[in-house]
Amino acid sequence: MRYRVWYGFVDVDKDKVGNVEKAEFDFECENPKLPFNLREVGLKVFDSEREYYAELRKSTILHFREKAERELKREDRYAVMLLKLLDELDETVNLLENKLNDVVEVRESEITGLVEEQLKSLRSLRRKVEREIEDVVKKIAPNLYSILGGVIAARLLEKAGSLKRLAEMPASTIQIIGAEKSLYKAIARMKKGKKAKIPKHGVIFQHPFVRTLPKKKRGKMARFMAAKIAIAARIDYFSGELREELSNAVRRRYEELRRKS
Repeated sequence: MRYRVWYGFVDVDKDKVGNVEKAEFDFECENPKLPFNLREVGLKVFDSEREYYAELRKSTILHFREKAERELKREDRYAVMLLKLLDELDETVNLLENKLNDVVEVRESEITGLVEEQLKSLRSLRRKVEREIEDVVKKIAPNLYSILGGVIAARLLEKAGSLKRLAEMPASTIQIIGAEKSLYKAIARMKKGKKAKIPKHGVIFQHPFVRTLPKKKRGKMARFMAAKIAIAARIDYFSGELREELSNAVRRRYEELRRKS
């Protein structure tokens, strides 16, 4: 008798286990004519019921963890691709606006009206793409979203490569991610014995909590925010549970620095 079980196919002849054929973990029976009995065959393969259920639990957790990671990677990639599309739309809109202004200075015509219609359509598309980024990031990284918003969080994911890689980064790296060129230039100058300023922030400078502060306060805010982002990324990757205290702490720190400035 051949059984289809969670670890593959098993041939059992007169209560003796014969050939064991490994297959991808799956609860679905590929051939409905094959009996599907987890416990009966499992107890014949393993020495005890306890060992059987321990192995079943371990394999089940591993399977669904890998499945969740594959799904997360697809969502990561989708958010990054949307961000690239948003950047392209911004460049296109800016280019068309400049060209339209040049044309209008020379002459008003039907063509200018058509270009304006296209610009209106592109701006509408941009808003839809941005909303989609917000929705995706909120789904896969609720804590990053609560601190940074969708677009800046997606920008961090793009620079890091994935949510997993971001979750593995220390706060000091997150603080300057996106400012690598400036960092390398500063290091090169220092090696030559020249004075150089190490960048205090990268992508997170786009956040209003950083860029709206006086220059002397931005480094402190960026450092504090990076520490909370590091925690948020790890929670998002490993559990996905929203911790509102993280974004609340960032806001309180911003308000504190703003009052002192």
